[in-house]
Amino acid sequence: MGDAACGIVYSSVTMFLTWFYTDIYGLSAAAVGVMFLVTRILDAITDPLTGIVADRVKTRWGHFRPWLIWFAVPYAVLAVMTFTTPDFGASGKLIYAYITYTLLMLCYTFINIPYCALGGVITRDEKDRLSAQAYRFTISSAAGLMVSVATLFLVDWLGKEDKQFGFQATMGIMGAIAIVMLLFCFFSTKERVAPVVETQSSVREDIRCLLANDQWRIVAIITFFSSMAGVMRSAATLYYATYLMMGGVQTATGTVMKSAFVSTSVVGTIIGSLAAGYLAKRYRAVSLFKNINLLLVFTGVVMFFIPPTWLAVVFPLYFLVGFFHQMYQPFKWNMMANAADYGEWKFGHRITGLSYSGNLFALKMGMAVAGAAVGFALGLFGYQAGVAEQTPLATAGIVGLLTLGPSISYLILWWLARFYKLDDTMMATIQRDLAAREQAARPAASDRPALVGDELKNA
Repeated sequence: MGDAACGIVYSSVTMFLTWFYTDIYGLSAAAVGVMFLVTRILDAITDPLTGIVADRVKTRWGHFRPWLIWFAVPYAVLAVMTFTTPDFGASGKLIYAYITYTLLMLCYTFINIPYCALGGVITRDEKDRLSAQAYRFTISSAAGLMVSVATLFLVDWLGKEDKQFGFQATMGIMGAIAIVMLLFCFFSTKERVAPVVETQSSVREDIRCLLANDQWRIVAIITFFSSMAGVMRSAATLYYATYLMMGGVQTATGTVMKSAFVSTSVVGTIIGSLAAGYLAKRYRAVSLFKNINLLLVFTGVVMFFIPPTWLAVVFPLYFLVGFFHQMYQPFKWNMMANAADYGEWKFGHRITGLSYSGNLFALKMGMAVAGAAVGFALGLFGYQAGVAEQTPLATAGIVGLLTLGPSISYLILWWLARFYKLDDTMMATIQRDLAAREQAARPAASDRPALVGDELKNA
């Protein structure tokens, strides 16, 4: 439910914000590209800082859970403000977009990094972790489905002819739902995994241990290219559906078609998450990760050559893209938990928050590069908002952003997986050694003071 809360706004941003800024808000595609690059880089820089602070903030609820309730309300409010269109003039609107989007992503960081770290401290058992990640992405995908199905209809219903108000009101509803989900996550989880030995290391020492962790570096690079693939495709989806599948149609029929196309991929993500949990019990995780990425490369290349108006072919292909992309997500996030355990095993120092925040830094950088690439590419290819028909160059660019761009990232992911060595056998050794260290660190029974009288009775 925590990831669903994050995903409600994150999905709205990746699916609709680029299109909202160019077609509703009135910014140029190039300006949007520059803004995404600048704001997401700034946002990414705060990720490691948040992880460092989270590792050091100790409350009676743990290191990571409290962040969910501290920032739930600001998160919802900023979601509404980001999709609000003030009448400030061209320069004023751009400045407003910079400020609200930056603050929204910062608040997302304050929630999402502790939430992701929470997945590594509820249990040490790798199978349980992978199962939890599979459930996590299933529920998150269901939230994404809600966003993809309901958003455009709510915008039309609540805003009527005023699409600007429609988006504002819709995000108000999404934000309220996110608050409830974050509260539910806070009250229904518990942090169980603590460092074998609590240490008060310096920030410099934490960063040194993180960068020295070769498996963390591999997972961070994997996270970067995975983020690039997903964000690039999501940002290009509405342009593909609006101008290539529907020929720029802005009617109720067009809204239904666009929502159906976006939802097709999201339905695939839900089934893909469920399939990941099933397959993880039967096959090696690393092999599955590599094979799934090859299937994504093949599907993207095939879709590039299929005319967008061949709906009977395009819809199933886009379903498969969502299915395969989400199928490997639980494996990727489990890699992050494994890398944190590997770092503790190798260096005797656990930095869960920093480890996850470092990976989310890579994720945000992938978002920044992909978001900027989409904006720049649309401007370079001559995209024009609201026209009935795009030029052949703009059409080819939109198709390429949806298919070939992500396929290149998936091919790189397949190659990177060969350097990841934390397979089932290695992780069993690591968990066994960490459990032994934890047992050895506990005071022996003979070292404890004897209990007498009422103390013994109470014990």
